Amino acid sequence: MSTRIRRILPPAVGLVILLALWQVIALTIATGRHIVPTIPDVFKTMIADGFYSEGVATTLGEAARGFLWGNLAALAVAAICLLIPPLKNVLTRLAMATYSTPTIAIAPLLIVLFSADGAKVSMAALSVFFPTLLGILVGLEGGPKSALDFVHVSGGSRAFAMFRVRLRAAVPEIAAALSLAAPAAVVGAMIGEYLGGERGLGVVMVQAQQSLNVAQVWAIAIEATAISTAAYLLIGALAKRLAYTVTSTEFAIPASTGGGGLRQRALGLARTVVSLVAVLVLWFVLVKVSGLDPYLAKTPDQVWAFFTTDSGAAGHRELIASGLLKTLGDASIGYAVGTVVALVVAVLFLNSSLIEGMFLPVVMTIRAVPLVAMTPLIALVFGRGLMTVAVLAGAVTFVPTLVMVLASLRAVPKPATDLLHVYAVGRIRSLFTVRLAYAIPALAASARIAIPGSILGAVLVEILVTGNGIGYTVATSIGQSEYVTLWAALAVLSLVTA
Repeated sequence: MSTRIRRILPPAVGLVILLALWQVIALTIATGRHIVPTIPDVFKTMIADGFYSEGVATTLGEAARGFLWGNLAALAVAAICLLIPPLKNVLTRLAMATYSTPTIAIAPLLIVLFSADGAKVSMAALSVFFPTLLGILVGLEGGPKSALDFVHVSGGSRAFAMFRVRLRAAVPEIAAALSLAAPAAVVGAMIGEYLGGERGLGVVMVQAQQSLNVAQVWAIAIEATAISTAAYLLIGALAKRLAYTVTSTEFAIPASTGGGGLRQRALGLARTVVSLVAVLVLWFVLVKVSGLDPYLAKTPDQVWAFFTTDSGAAGHRELIASGLLKTLGDASIGYAVGTVVALVVAVLFLNSSLIEGMFLPVVMTIRAVPLVAMTPLIALVFGRGLMTVAVLAGAVTFVPTLVMVLASLRAVPKPATDLLHVYAVGRIRSLFTVRLAYAIPALAASARIAIPGSILGAVLVEILVTGNGIGYTVATSIGQSEYVTLWAALAVLSLVTA
């Protein structure tokens, strides 16, 4: 069997298994429920509709611009963080604020602030920016210490070390981040279209849902998945071209530096306070200089008054607190489920390229399907309770955790694996004693993506399905034009997430 056939066969088998499972569900469990159409129905609809070429072109254009600007911004911020370390704490917290605010809730504000087209590009860029920034930082900070020390003693600058050592060594982590960013950009653009637009796949999907055309909804989701999968594979192939063989002999796992004493703890607290002040100042300035209607845009002092001095402030605090506790409980369930499943799948993929090739299409399907559009269908399948929350929040958590952890498990230095081999350490023991230790930074970085993602998933379920939690508070405040409540809910949600 040729190398090319061996490479293509596992994904083909995985795709066949996925399609067979889909058809079985459509003909058995979902029969007569108008939830899961059969494969022939979906593809007949897709062909009859001309593969939604106009919508694909519109969505791809918006996603591509968001992908470009979001990733350029992430790369620039990451470079600043590495070249000017004192700014890292403030910049990463500002970036966290952009990611921890649910895009579905701020979309009306973006549409007012920008044009309708600009709002969709902005949503795509916001979906990309923070995950890419974290991936880049993990990669750049993990450059070979010996090479960096050599540059330092040779009189090389930080910029030289950045572009000639760190950037080259960070290719796997950056590729993993960009692989996550490509589907995120498509989903971000579709959410913008879903919430307001005249063209694009999101608009077509809204029309299909309103007309109860389930086959068309699935057809659009499949096209979005295919586009995202193609981008994922293209980035992976490019990364393999740019990657190089690591020759470093370092294989020690970095030791924890501990708390660092009272002075460093105080410094960390000061940085946190400065970061919070910077976010508040930026919020205030943006509202004041953007030209937004004061009825729509609220400043930090107005939100503070909402909780403290306004009439009914106690009721306001109770409303937000009760909704927040419900949302955090829902999100915790989704994050726990998604993380455990991701770790198990990462280990399976690490030990079997056949399994990875077979089930990669399933993974990309989970990441690429626009959840805001599929939430009603998922609720019909799993009900309006805890199971739907676990599925949606877990799906958002699963893919970033899997991709980043798997990349780290594979990036264990060769001397470490050679040492394990020499001492005849078994796969299971080496996994728990060495590989997972190397994966801890990636697991932490993925958590910083997945936790806000799980909260976003919980908020989506609350807005569209369950009608409780802080998501429901956001939805009702928009519907009733209670914009102080909206800004207060978003501020608290962002603060807790960060």
